[in-house]
Amino acid sequence: MRAMVSGNRVALGLALAWVGCATAKKDVTGSGDDRYDETAAPDKGPARGEADSVRPECGPDGKGDVILLDASSGARVACALVTLTREALDCQGGADCSGEVVFHGRANRAGEVALAAPVKDGRLAVAAEGFAPSYRAVGATAAGKPLEIELAPAEGFWLKVVDGEGNYLQDVPVTFTQGSDALAQLRTNVLANVFFAHRSPFSGDPVTVAAPGYKPVVVSGPADLGDDGHTVTLPK
Repeated sequence: MRAMVSGNRVALGLALAWVGCATAKKDVTGSGDDRYDETAAPDKGPARGEADSVRPECGPDGKGDVILLDASSGARVACALVTLTREALDCQGGADCSGEVVFHGRANRAGEVALAAPVKDGRLAVAAEGFAPSYRAVGATAAGKPLEIELAPAEGFWLKVVDGEGNYLQDVPVTFTQGSDALAQLRTNVLANVFFAHRSPFSGDPVTVAAPGYKPVVVSGPADLGDDGHTVTLPK
């Protein structure tokens, strides 16, 4: 009898282990952008009938005009409280610019926001809880494809790494050196971003930025980091 019970326990353990191994990990982004797998649908949240206490407070489901992305992970920012303001394109980031609020509320569970009317020009300023202010120039949000806006953490410094044609350099090791000192070696994420947790490395002497297969560039200060102050271009 003891042998039979022991055998049953072993069989049950093997069955549970097989079930755990057969569970596939879902796509974390569910993005419609061509950088992602479009066949994987975003997480739709708790199933119908679950207790209201576990259902997050979110905006209405459905396709939106704007997709909010976490710049540090590439995942969509679901259910965040966000304000989108249309501003003049020549307004400098951080300046007191007058604008028109085009959305205030929560993103839906897919990290999307539907605007009441298309935004055809200017730029969108985005304020979201837990993130630093973000800005994105727009053409027309009614052009069929949602506008992606990356939200960076409120603390630290982020940098996007692109090639000479503006293509994202994803999953690439990037080395930052200052003279003979190695400041950091970081790997870009799915949005071609790297992060410095505490401060910008470009506040002192010039920094050389290098990646395998690309020519190194010397960054002397924020003026060398593109129009947004967060982009470094590595030519072939």
